Amino acid sequence: MDFFAVQGKLHPTAPFDFHKSLRFLKLFGPEKNEQLLSKNSLAKAILVEKQVVVIHIKSIGTIDRPVLKYLLLSEQTIFEEVKLFVLDRVSFFLSIYDNLESFYRIGRHDNVFNPVIRKLYGYHPVKFLTPFENACWAILAQYTPLPVARRMKKALLQRYGTKISLHHFELCAFPDPLDLLYANIFEVQDLLGDDNKAEYLLALARAFTDVDDDFLRYSPYDEVYDWLLSLKGVGAWSAAFIMLYGLGRTDRVLLSDHRLISSAARFYGKMVFVGISSIAEQYGEWQGYWAHYLRVAA
Repeated sequence: MDFFAVQGKLHPTAPFDFHKSLRFLKLFGPEKNEQLLSKNSLAKAILVEKQVVVIHIKSIGTIDRPVLKYLLLSEQTIFEEVKLFVLDRVSFFLSIYDNLESFYRIGRHDNVFNPVIRKLYGYHPVKFLTPFENACWAILAQYTPLPVARRMKKALLQRYGTKISLHHFELCAFPDPLDLLYANIFEVQDLLGDDNKAEYLLALARAFTDVDDDFLRYSPYDEVYDWLLSLKGVGAWSAAFIMLYGLGRTDRVLLSDHRLISSAARFYGKMVFVGISSIAEQYGEWQGYWAHYLRVAA
């Protein structure tokens, strides 16, 4: 099949190490096996109002002079507004325009954390492509072993996602809220094997269909966090997780998260059990980056 194609270049904010992003994606449980990865490139499908677009990204620069070459492919014409939407999503997904200078300046004054910065220098955290996908994963992963949650997500992708074949490989774009809004509750229950999670996912679809994207991205942290907490099945951990990995809101972390405490303890030792709040506070609006770097380094 012939594809419509658009290509160009992106210029991430230095330092930017695309290889570290790829390395993270190879191990990132929620996204594992949902994209094509090579030593120097990434291909992933995204849904834009029923149009599937594949974005192929390849690094052609260096850590301190980063350049990403992109190629967009679709079975339909890629209009300018579609191109801009896809590039915005991918830029968010890879955090390519985040300026790490302030974060690194704070971290270098933290003798414990400074080696973590050296190890992960240039790594811009990878997030979920959309907040809705992140919210769905938060529901699937609650109190569920990772392999089981992945199996549930794969079932959702196969049934409600939109597929596209590319060079003998099949990529699947995660469904948008409308794709699940009118799904049959009994069908979703059968797919997941969990009645509560099925109910929560359909409630998420209703909520994310109605909410404004600008509200999620730009409203005060507490307003968005409280909105997430109001959703059926979303608790404190899930809300904080979505704020960070679905919306890029890095200014706070859930300090009671046992995964964060465990990761931090590997570097800060016993002091983290009494001083994690004061350690996190020194990172200000970069607390989310600090927490993510700790988890990746651990």
